[in-house]
Amino acid sequence: MISSAASPGRAGGGVASLSEPDRDTGQGYLAGRTSQSRGRAIAPAYDDTFRPVNRAAPPIPKAHILPLVLCAGALVWHALQYRFVTDDAYISFVFSRNLAEHGALVFNPGLDPVEGYTNFLWTLVIGLLMIAGIAPELSSQVLGVGFALGTMLLAYRLVAWALDDDLGRRADTVPGEGPRSPHGGAWPLLAPALLALSSGFACWSSGGLETQMFNFWVTAALYAYARGSEPMRFAHADGDGVERGDGRDRWLGALGVLLALAAMTRPEGLLITALLGVHRVLANLLGARRLWRTRGELWCVGMFVLVWAPWYAWRWHYYGYPFPNTYYVKAAGEPPEGYALALLQNGIYYVWQWAWQSKAVFAAPVVIAGLLAARPRTRRFFIGSAMLLLGVAYLAYAARVGGDFMGLHRFVMPVFVFTAAGCAMGLWLLLGWLGRMLSAPPASENPEATGRGHVRSVRGLLGLLVAVFVLTAFAVDQVQLTIESLRWGNWGSDRGIDTPAYLRVYTHDRGVIGAHMRECFEDDDFSIVGGAGAQPYQGRMRAIDVFGLVSERVAHEVEPTHPRAGHNKWAPDSLLASLEPDFIFSCYSIHTRPDNPRFNCHPGAWLRRGYEQVTMRVPGLQQQGEYYSFFQRKGRALACPGVVTPPAR
Repeated sequence: MISSAASPGRAGGGVASLSEPDRDTGQGYLAGRTSQSRGRAIAPAYDDTFRPVNRAAPPIPKAHILPLVLCAGALVWHALQYRFVTDDAYISFVFSRNLAEHGALVFNPGLDPVEGYTNFLWTLVIGLLMIAGIAPELSSQVLGVGFALGTMLLAYRLVAWALDDDLGRRADTVPGEGPRSPHGGAWPLLAPALLALSSGFACWSSGGLETQMFNFWVTAALYAYARGSEPMRFAHADGDGVERGDGRDRWLGALGVLLALAAMTRPEGLLITALLGVHRVLANLLGARRLWRTRGELWCVGMFVLVWAPWYAWRWHYYGYPFPNTYYVKAAGEPPEGYALALLQNGIYYVWQWAWQSKAVFAAPVVIAGLLAARPRTRRFFIGSAMLLLGVAYLAYAARVGGDFMGLHRFVMPVFVFTAAGCAMGLWLLLGWLGRMLSAPPASENPEATGRGHVRSVRGLLGLLVAVFVLTAFAVDQVQLTIESLRWGNWGSDRGIDTPAYLRVYTHDRGVIGAHMRECFEDDDFSIVGGAGAQPYQGRMRAIDVFGLVSERVAHEVEPTHPRAGHNKWAPDSLLASLEPDFIFSCYSIHTRPDNPRFNCHPGAWLRRGYEQVTMRVPGLQQQGEYYSFFQRKGRALACPGVVTPPAR
């Protein structure tokens, strides 16, 4: 698209610099301008005939296919090291099973629906697969890895798109170097490689949760946002002030759908949507100096509303509240003095643990350079500034709500993608600068003849060495983190953050208890549990949890007292007793001998209310012993295998 009349580097006739956008029309670089010099017009550096820049994405180079396959294999292997389903995933599985069997998204069939999940789309998909006969323990892990692989590919395409910038390439070209290779060379491969090696990314490709589905929608939305916004930077504006761009409306329409899917998968999808809206407004103001909505922007908003609004209206009508029950667990009620500060401190520590364990704390300068150190209207600056805004805001949000109780950074998974992409682009940038400095030819030599070879050879060698060093160092560190996070006996909590090893054994033991007692329950039995996941799912029991995730009364009536994410409330015994439960599993002990239970509560509170202790042997428990003690309502005959005579009290 460079005019032959004024091609850069052509001898004779002036060389026009890249034109700035017109302040009135908002025309971008490709609009071209003429200027007068000594009464003679200088031809524009670029044709002013509009040629759509928003072309189809170029195919993946053949040389990149094998490395991408190796990255995929590394991720699958890494995820298989974890291969677990956490207890919270089973909460969604209960809803999914009731959808498959009863046609209702409820935790307790026959009772008023309570929205005890925050991952509607994930729960729906798992339920549909259960109708097809696929067990959720299998489908959730296969889907998790599948979405993670899709995210890795999108991260590669996003970095390749940002570095394969015709305008940026010409703007940054130095004499003698010539045009850069498409796709930014091999640097885009670094992003999926870093994700595959990351312990957190691999852990939550397993786990059974919606983490990687949400991550995929967010990354896909970023890619659609980048592709759909490209004409805004480059193309003409028509006389009516509305920009036209070939294919842009389709990309922005897809963006609206993807953001809606993200918001239906996790509530944080609305945060992503709002932040991208802010970024778009800023880009309009700073780039085209306007706030006028283009057809594509209206199309994006319309598609979002079309997909998201009917679902939101249905869920509000069905569950009776504008927010999920888990929101009220965290936000409803008046907390005690010092609670908010303690919650914030826990959240800051959670973010710090992510930065330290993911090594983002060391990569931050490179990441920020990769995202921001670019000409303002280049692709890299446009999408890099969006990722930086999303990343900073997302980490601040995570800190504000207290982080998460699950280790290896599930709650901030989208920031993994931003960091990996920024690292790839930052190293590409820094190695380019360094290569130019180290390869400058002697003054006696002809730069045109020798500069290109110097730059390419030095940059190639430095790039190879740096990439090998970064990947090797990161791989060694993350393998050690994976081994330690799964080490048997590593069950301690780090300021309320549980290790994957603990999450795995906790879920296993509760599932074993539930399966052991499944035939012991009657249809009208009602229980109080601690974790509302594996035990109620495997036991097929009607229940609520003391934390209030699946209890409307606990979520709305109990004050938050414990500044630990997901465990902010604990229902008082008086409220639980008013529900007249048949079994109390929230006050329990798992122990090594039948006569030495150590309860996590005050047993007398339930004994005085007409309950009695039950102890049974449950084969297969791993963490604390094979004897399980809890309380049941007196007069409820329990015909269950393994029951032992309770000790006299």
